[in-house]
Amino acid sequence: MLLRIVTLLIANSLIAGCSLLPMNGNSTRSDSATDTQAAHAEIDNSKSLETQEPVYDVPFSAPTLYSLLVAEVAGQRQQFDVSLANYLDQAHHTRDPGIAERATRIAQYLGINQYILESAQLWVSIAPLDAQAHQILSLALIKAGDFPAALQHMESVLELAGAGQFDYLALNAQLLNRTEKIALLQQVEQLTQKHNDYAPLWMAQGALLSQLGDYPAALIALNQALSLSEEYTAAALSKARVLHHLNRPEDALAALDELHNDLPKHKGIGVLRARILIDLKRFSEARAAFQYLAKLFPNDYSIQLSLGLLHMELEEYDQAIAVLSPLTLHENIDNEAYFYLARIAEKQQDPVRALRDYRAVQQGRQFLPAQFQAAQLLIQLEDMNAARDYLTHRRSEFPNYNIELVQLEVELLIKHKQIQEAYQLVDTALIDTPNNTKLLYSRGLLAEKLGNITQLEIDLRHIISLMPNNAEAINALGYTLADKTDRLDEALALIQQAITLSPNNPAIIDSLGWAHYRLGNLDKSVELLQQAFNNFPDHEVAAHLGEVLWQLERNKEAKSIWQQGLEQEPNSPIITDTLKRFNLDINLKSIPE
Repeated sequence: MLLRIVTLLIANSLIAGCSLLPMNGNSTRSDSATDTQAAHAEIDNSKSLETQEPVYDVPFSAPTLYSLLVAEVAGQRQQFDVSLANYLDQAHHTRDPGIAERATRIAQYLGINQYILESAQLWVSIAPLDAQAHQILSLALIKAGDFPAALQHMESVLELAGAGQFDYLALNAQLLNRTEKIALLQQVEQLTQKHNDYAPLWMAQGALLSQLGDYPAALIALNQALSLSEEYTAAALSKARVLHHLNRPEDALAALDELHNDLPKHKGIGVLRARILIDLKRFSEARAAFQYLAKLFPNDYSIQLSLGLLHMELEEYDQAIAVLSPLTLHENIDNEAYFYLARIAEKQQDPVRALRDYRAVQQGRQFLPAQFQAAQLLIQLEDMNAARDYLTHRRSEFPNYNIELVQLEVELLIKHKQIQEAYQLVDTALIDTPNNTKLLYSRGLLAEKLGNITQLEIDLRHIISLMPNNAEAINALGYTLADKTDRLDEALALIQQAITLSPNNPAIIDSLGWAHYRLGNLDKSVELLQQAFNNFPDHEVAAHLGEVLWQLERNKEAKSIWQQGLEQEPNSPIITDTLKRFNLDINLKSIPE
C-alpha cells in the first residue's frame, strides 16, 4: 500500500510543461516586442513547477522511488540542486521520459544551461518523437552557441508539431563570425527548399542575409515571409531595417508608419521609426515620437537619452537638461548623461559647469573624449600646465587608461604646436612600457616632425620586429624612406610587402603610387594614385595625385584634384607645400591651365 502511495506521489509530480508554439507556424501581429521574443518567453515560462495530471504511470524500483521522493521533498524545501541531481541520476538510470522531462523542467527553473542541455538531450534520446523535448533542446543549444545542432532539432519540432523558432535562432546568430553565419545560412536555405511555405524559415534566411550585408537578397526573403504571413510583425520590422540599409528611408518609414498604426505600443517599431525620422532630419517629428515612447517606457533610459539628444539637436537646452539630469542617477547611462550635459554647458558658454560634468565621466565610450574636452577647458580657464596636471592625475586614478591618456595628452600638445614636449612625454612613458606599439608609433611620428628620421626608422622597425605583419608600420616606414630619403628600392620593397598584407588599403596604394613617382614611373604612379583617391578622397592623396598630374602637364586635372582636397581640408599643409614647391598661387583659379 505504501509503495502505491509513493508511486502516485511521484507520478503526480511529473509535469507535462509548457505548450508548443501555435501549430500553424505563422506568427500573428501582436503587441509584444517581437514575435520571436514572445515565443521564447512562452518557453521560459515553463519554469513553473506546479503539478498537473500524471503523464506517465510506470512501476519503479524501490531505490528509484526513494530517490525521486527525496528529489520532490528537496524541491518542496527549495533545495532545487538536490532535486535536480536526483532526477538527473534517475533519468539516466531508468531512461523514463517523464523523469527526464521533470529533470529538464527543474534545470529550466534554475536557469543552468549545461544541465538543461544534459537533461534535454537525454529526454530527446528517450522520446525522439516528443516535440517539446526537441524544442527545449534547440533553445539550450542556441544559448550554448551550437547553432547547427539547434537548427536540426528545430527541424524536428517543425516536422513533429508544425512549428519552429527559426527566426529566433537567426536573430541570435549575431555573435557568430562571418564563416559560421554563411554555413548556418546554407543550412537554413536547404530547409527553406524543403519547407518553402513556412514563413519563419524565410524570416530566418532574411535575418542571416541582413547580418551578412546582402540586403537585396534579404529583402527578397523577407518579402516571401510576408507573402506567406501578412501579419508577421518580426518580418515586417526586419524588412523596414533592410530598406533603411538600402538607403530607402522613405520606404522604411512608410512601412513603419503602417506597423505603428497597428501596434502603437510596440517598442521596436517605435524606436526604429523615431531613428529614421532623425536620419531624415525630421527632428520635430522624431522628438514627438521619442516623447511618446518615453511615456510608454519610462524605465527605458536609452529612450530618455535619445529624447535628451533630440532636444539638444533642436537647441532646446533647458528641456534637454531636464531629461538628461535624472539619468546621471542610473548606472550604465550616467556617464553618457554627464557627457552630453557637459556639451550643453559648453554651448551655453558655461565652461566651469562643463568642466564639472566632463570630470564626472568615469568610464565608457565617452570617457576619453570627456577627458580631452576637460583638458581643453582647463587650458582656456587656466593654462597648459593645469591641463597636463589634470591628465596626469587621471592616469593615476584610471591606470587601465594610462596609455590612452598619454596619447590624448600628446594629441593636445601637438594641437598647441608643442612637438618637443609631446616627444618627451612619449619618450618617458616608453621607459615603463618599451614594447608598447602605440607609444612607439607615436614617438616615431613625433621624431619625424622634429626631423629625426633615424629615430622614426628605429621605432618603426621595433614595431615590425614585435608585429611582423603590421601593414601600417611597414607602410609608414616604406613611405618615409620614399619621401625623405634616396633609399627608393628599399622603400618600394617595404610598401609592396605592406600591400600584400593589406591589398585594398587606399593609404598603402597611395604610398606605392608615391614611391613610383619618386622612381620616375609617372604613368604607373598616376594610375595607383587615382585608384587611391577614388577609394579615399583624402587631401594628402589629393596633394600627391595633383603633383603627378602637374608633372604630366595635365594641369586642369591637377587643379581640380587639389581643389577637391582643399574643399575637404581648406588649410591642408601638404597641398599648400606642394603649391609652394611649384611656385603656384594658393588661389587655384588664378593658375593658368
